[in-house]
Parts: sequence; C-alpha cells; structure tokens
Amino acid sequence: MEVIRFDIRHLPERKEGLALALGTFDGFHKGHQKLLVEARFHAPAHSGALLFSASPAEVLSGKKQSVLMGLDDKIRFLNRMGVDYAYVVEANQDFFSLSKEQFVEDVLSNLGVELAVVGEDYRFGRGGEGDANWLSSKLKTRVIPLLKEGEEKISSSAIKEAIARGDIAKANSMLGRAYEIHGKVVKGFQNGTKIGFPTANIDLDCPYVLPKPGVYFGLVYIHGLPHRSIVNVGCNPTVGLLKQAIVEAHLLDFEGDVYGKTAYVQFLAYHREERKFANLDELKEQLQLDRQWARSQSEDIALR
Repeated sequence: MEVIRFDIRHLPERKEGLALALGTFDGFHKGHQKLLVEARFHAPAHSGALLFSASPAEVLSGKKQSVLMGLDDKIRFLNRMGVDYAYVVEANQDFFSLSKEQFVEDVLSNLGVELAVVGEDYRFGRGGEGDANWLSSKLKTRVIPLLKEGEEKISSSAIKEAIARGDIAKANSMLGRAYEIHGKVVKGFQNGTKIGFPTANIDLDCPYVLPKPGVYFGLVYIHGLPHRSIVNVGCNPTVGLLKQAIVEAHLLDFEGDVYGKTAYVQFLAYHREERKFANLDELKEQLQLDRQWARSQSEDIALR
C-alpha cells in the first residue's frame, strides 16, 4: 500500500479508476470496514481511503480531542485491509472551508475518483452541507447502510462511551476486533518490581480514549509477538496518587528488557475497579489473584 500525503493546494498525481472510501474513520469499526471492502471489490482499477492528518473535531474546535486511533494506527489498519492507497490530506481550515462543490470538483475529481464509497450518514463540505444523496447526484457513489449492534447504531461515539465505562466487550464487538493503543515502554517508579510484579509503563503515542480506571486482561505485542498481560489503567492510589491515569502492563510468563520498545496493548476483558490498598502486602495479594484470573481468561482467547 502506498501512503500519499497532500494538501488541497498541491494535489498528488491523478490515479485513474480510483474507488475511494470517505469518512472520518476514527476507530475503523465494522461499519468503516464495510466501506473498505466495498471500495476494494468495486474498484475500477485502484482502491483507497481518505484520511485526515489530524482530528477534524480538534481542528474545527481548537480543543484537544481523545481518539480511538492515531494516524499511524489508521495507516497500519488500511494496509492490513489491502487497499492500494492511503490518502492523507492536510487537515486545516482551508480544507474544511471547501464547499461541497469544491470538494467534489477540486479534490475528488482531480484525484481520479470514479467511485465514492460512503456511509448513509456521511457529511462533507463547509459546515457539513453535503450529504450522501447529494454526492450521488454528482459522482458514482455506493451508499452503505448503517450497521447496528442490536438496536444501537455502530458509531465511534458509541464505542468511545463503551470504552470510557469499561465495557470492553461491547466496544470490541462494535470494532470487530480488540481495542488497541500503543506507545513506548518507559521507566516508572519500579514499585511493581519491588513486589514481584514488574510492569511496562506505556508512554502513549497519541491522546487515546482510555478505559475507565481498573484492571483488564489483554495482549501486549512487542516485536510482533503477543504476550498475555494484566493491564492496569489508573493513578496508582496505593503507592502515590498520580495526577492523571497511566497505562501499565504486567506481562505473564515473560522475562526481558522492554524499555524503549514499542508496545501495542489490546484490551480484551474487564476485571475489577482500581482501588487503594492498606499496604503493599495487601496489594501483592490482590495482584496474585489478578494473575490467576488473567490465566483463566487467556484459555478462552485465541492469540491474534
């Protein structure tokens, strides 16, 4: 897959016969994946997806936004999905000021888009003035019905809400895969090592949506290899309350130095809330129970 970065004043070389999936794509949930499959299957010659260099909500509001995926995550995901091109447009006020006509005529047409693939709730152009029906009147378009999980629409906002309340099972079901964040392993206060439970402290690469404080079972990938892990999200109230939540993972059955390495953390199951223990011995006793629980969980989960 080729990654093509551009801004609206300097468009890349035209690709004839391009089928392009369009959307915000925060999370690439099951609905988004349907768009990618359709773009690949119906592409006249090439398939791709249009990504933004930064969160549209952040650019438009000027405020930091939590995300399900960073740009690097999205590019890796598109590569796995097998599309030919990841188009990354510079997300700025100039781009979001384009009218719906300008977006189609000045951007999509010049990229070589012969087929647009969108969800039925897709909006674009200045102030969201364009919709899927209007786009269909200007360009060959496949409009994909919204997917539902029970009675609820699958959406990035619904997934964020599920993650924030610790409902990992629901979030993963809507995503169609395990929720994943990543960053470099950095040194912490070494408190886990002192009681026999060393942890990898993850310095996150972007402002991910974090699960509610608590203990989870997950897989931590280092150098592409999965390691069963107890993942803690929280402020370490027993050993010294932190100002903001961190993510740290105790890798089961693993010995080795992971400092400085990139770790990909997948959340698979919620276990318990974070709480303050009376002392380190009480904390150690609970961590031993957590480890037993994690081993029982891993028996039912296939390593990806």
